Amino acid sequence: PQFAAMDSENSVYGIKEPGDPFAEESAKRDTRVGRTVRKLFGLSMDADPGSYLGSEADLLERLDVSRPTLRQAAKILQNDHLLEIRRGAAGGFYAARPDVGHVIQLPAFYLRMQGASLRQMREASTVIVAETIARAALCEDSDRLAELAEIRASLNINVGDEVATRYIIEVERRLSHLLSRMASNPFLGLFMDILYEFGLLERNLRFYDGKPDRRKEWLGLQQNLCDAVAAGDTERARKISRARSALIEQWIADDLSPSVQMVKRDHRRGH
Repeated sequence: PQFAAMDSENSVYGIKEPGDPFAEESAKRDTRVGRTVRKLFGLSMDADPGSYLGSEADLLERLDVSRPTLRQAAKILQNDHLLEIRRGAAGGFYAARPDVGHVIQLPAFYLRMQGASLRQMREASTVIVAETIARAALCEDSDRLAELAEIRASLNINVGDEVATRYIIEVERRLSHLLSRMASNPFLGLFMDILYEFGLLERNLRFYDGKPDRRKEWLGLQQNLCDAVAAGDTERARKISRARSALIEQWIADDLSPSVQMVKRDHRRGH
């Protein structure tokens, strides 16, 4: 986010740790735009998403800043999906919140640009995903359990169907997001969503294309996972989650071309 460059030690939104040794130095470097960002951020967070905060003229008077300062501060918050700026007859500033898509895409792209691999993703996800799914099995929310049952029913498809690959990926995404919410732990859910989003960026491997046996095996695991979570069986849910991770790990190894496998072996020998 753009605001990160404005204050390296402390967030421009004013979130500071008690006894922060950098607070005094940070205050000296504080800018009018930074202070305006914090004030606008506070106004947006204190209001419900979509609530009207005022016109530009209203906020210029309320915040006692110049028009360029207000517009620069508003643009920073708008880029972080924390403020909405509308034009026209109903124009003005409105409270906003980032959705999960905005939150998870940047870390996923960042990891991709850093050269992170699918294998590394699987290594990192084994514990996180298994724990998230086990916690999801403790969920008693009737609405989420009903959604789980709906997803479970949608897994009863013909694996030989031409659209099965796209459909499987879409159902997999829905199930991943639902399990994250059912876990009732925002940290675990966020990590799981980032890992899944990163996996979708991989274009070199096609786990399901032309492989009906894989689709059938994967669908069976997904169905068993839904059943374990619905039954509240945490240990079985963990076991199935680890089996899924091991299966994907095997597919990654199988789908790497001989030349890629040789490069990886040479790289390991060199280290």
